[in-house]
Amino acid sequence: MLVPLCGKSADLLWLAQQGFDVTGVELSEIAVRSFFAGAGIGFELEASDGFLRFRSPGNRLTIVCGDYFQYTDEAFDALYDRAALVALPPELRPGYVAHTRTLLKADAAQLLITLEYDQSRADGPPFSVLPDEVNAYWPGLRRAGELSALDNMPPKFQQAGITGFVEAVWMTAGT
Repeated sequence: MLVPLCGKSADLLWLAQQGFDVTGVELSEIAVRSFFAGAGIGFELEASDGFLRFRSPGNRLTIVCGDYFQYTDEAFDALYDRAALVALPPELRPGYVAHTRTLLKADAAQLLITLEYDQSRADGPPFSVLPDEVNAYWPGLRRAGELSALDNMPPKFQQAGITGFVEAVWMTAGT
């Protein structure tokens, strides 16, 4: 499972504990080291092709540190995009999606989480990504659910008076 722009998300560890072989990609070495320290697990470190690879014991979880747009690997069976697409400004999203497609098998399962809010009141990151844009990038995804995230939105959005902040879940059919 590929997790782009993973940061130090606790989701990585949870996914590995569910039996997935997880590969996160993160630019910040500080975030990667913080993830492993916070999770209380060790890692093996390997440097190759301009990337640092942090591997957990048993290799169920790997975080590759470097520029996601330069990252290549064998095609992945699944994508978990929790915070990558919404972290990118609109002008970078088409390139992100095109690059991500090169990293996935044609039938890869996909789970994408987006945010929807009135971006005219406050700008990201995280950025609002509306359904039409998701459908244009990933026509095979269906909206599986949504919830109001007003209680969990960043303070800058609260201060801007945002009154609607929705977290939407998108997935491939059958996932």
